[in-house]
Amino acid sequence: MPQLGYSYRPVALGHDGMVASAHPLATLAGVEVLKAGGTAADAAVATNAVLAVTQPNNCGVGGDIFCLYYEAATRRVHFLNGAGRSGSRAGLPELRRRGMEGLPTLGPATVSVPGCVRGWVMLLERFGTRPLAELLGPAIHYAERGFPITSNVSQSIAELEPQNPDPEWQRIFCPKGRAPDLGELLLQPDLARTLRDLAVEGPDLFYRGRVAEAIARRLERDGFLTADDLAAHAGEWGEPIATTYRGRMIYQTPPPTQGLAALLGFNLLEGFPLARHRVHSVEHLHLLIEVVKLSYADRDRWIGDPEHARVPVGSLLDKAYAALRRREFDPKKAGSYAPGEPEGDTTGFVVADGRGNVISVIQSLFNAFGSGVVAPGAGVVLQNRGRHFSVEPSHPSVFAPRKRPFHTLIASIVTRDERPLLGFATMGGNGQAMFHVQVLTNVLDYGMDIQEAIERPRFLIGAFLPGEPADTINLESRVPPRVFAGLARKGHHVKPAPALFYKVGHAHGVVVRDGTLMGGADPRGDGVALGF
Repeated sequence: MPQLGYSYRPVALGHDGMVASAHPLATLAGVEVLKAGGTAADAAVATNAVLAVTQPNNCGVGGDIFCLYYEAATRRVHFLNGAGRSGSRAGLPELRRRGMEGLPTLGPATVSVPGCVRGWVMLLERFGTRPLAELLGPAIHYAERGFPITSNVSQSIAELEPQNPDPEWQRIFCPKGRAPDLGELLLQPDLARTLRDLAVEGPDLFYRGRVAEAIARRLERDGFLTADDLAAHAGEWGEPIATTYRGRMIYQTPPPTQGLAALLGFNLLEGFPLARHRVHSVEHLHLLIEVVKLSYADRDRWIGDPEHARVPVGSLLDKAYAALRRREFDPKKAGSYAPGEPEGDTTGFVVADGRGNVISVIQSLFNAFGSGVVAPGAGVVLQNRGRHFSVEPSHPSVFAPRKRPFHTLIASIVTRDERPLLGFATMGGNGQAMFHVQVLTNVLDYGMDIQEAIERPRFLIGAFLPGEPADTINLESRVPPRVFAGLARKGHHVKPAPALFYKVGHAHGVVVRDGTLMGGADPRGDGVALGF
């Protein structure tokens, strides 16, 4: 086991292109597109398509997508919202009529419109140079011919198999009546056909064509989506949200994502001399933990779909508001925080091209294999993003028709003087905002290269076992025992997690430094960063 402060892997280096993603085959596909002259947008679609095949537990064409795209020509960061909406039959009255007290974790009731495919096409229309058919080629190959399955995917299949009754899912992912072993080929011929049809027909296949019909039929009896809901789907371009941090500009994806929580954290941290604390000391971790708790209190109170609720982004990101919230921090003990009152499973990857463009992408099915529901004959695993709606009538993210759910998904780009410094994204569900705060401060405050910043120990706040406090701090055990003891003395419910804990995210990032591209990939997962 390497000592704290050393990397498991060297940082990846390049000049003309870099891809950092959650699977080697996906990274290779993206690099090949860049080497052939494609843009960061082209490479992102090729990378994501292969991830949809090789990481089917984390992402896929049945999920949603968000992107931040730094356009070198204009020095602007663009935001692509590829999230789908709830069905027209959704709502608290219908939930009660079905005898349901809340939304389940799995099954047709959790499915919202999958926005990924429309998002890919919108990205290519604005920033791409290659046809979709060309970019889907590697993904079609691996879906049709198969690929050697990794232990992460095999384990996800094994964990879901006993509790998922969906026959299509069982047929595809447990073809021998069990989860495939490490290295066995996983074939997805239905998905290969869908991707091949998509290359010819375009996105209408998913929203009005054969795949849309398969999804609507599967959800007709016990879902909330209809064929009309799929046909009505549209993604949209918008503006990211951002805040300054020690002379840089940090961009995040806006509501309905939790990017706001990460920015709240940076605003709070800006008032503290973070780098004076030794990294992963008691003082360093206590400050980060308390800042995250303050930020998440506001997240849980305020974030929802801005088309259906008032989300006071400007007031929440006001530096004066951060100063007020900062007063609640106690350096001597752990706190419990209420929201303020100002005037809500995945794959993340980053691509940089030789033209100076950088894209940070987050794409997800939410839980492992999403809803567990596969559209028959299409091979498309449908997301369970709808499970994140609230059943509290007054909540900004209350369950209602044709409404985007709260998204844990976020992606980040950091600039200085309108030039890109860093693109970053990580899976990790509820913990993504706290992982952004931890990794980005490793780079921005402590000067680590992106690989070391990703590999350094992380914490995740949350209970995983019955009887655990909700504010349990799961801290990777590479941190010395004296730090665990010091945090406990401050009142933190801290417990050691595995040295490389998969629940603290599989992070990927690219740093731009004096024209050199530096890539990092997380050893907690299957990913790799490659540059040229």
